[in-house]
Amino acid sequence: MDSYDQALLDFALQWSAYGGGDYYIFTEFGIPPAVFYQRVLGMVEKRFATGLDLPTRQHLREHCLAKLASFPVSAATA
Repeated sequence: MDSYDQALLDFALQWSAYGGGDYYIFTEFGIPPAVFYQRVLGMVEKRFATGLDLPTRQHLREHCLAKLASFPVSAATA
């Protein structure tokens, strides 16, 4: 995992308790929130890549799935 991916995970962990911090995602990472959550979801589903314990992975997975479900279909596939 590179430093960019680690920053995505760190941001997701930091902001998940507060609704996700969608407003800051584009300015911080240069990607729309839907893409951010797709990438984080992909990382947490690959257990060996994250170094996160199971409860944390499950929490982030559920958070990402909920956020992705809240976006219009076109945003989630962009």
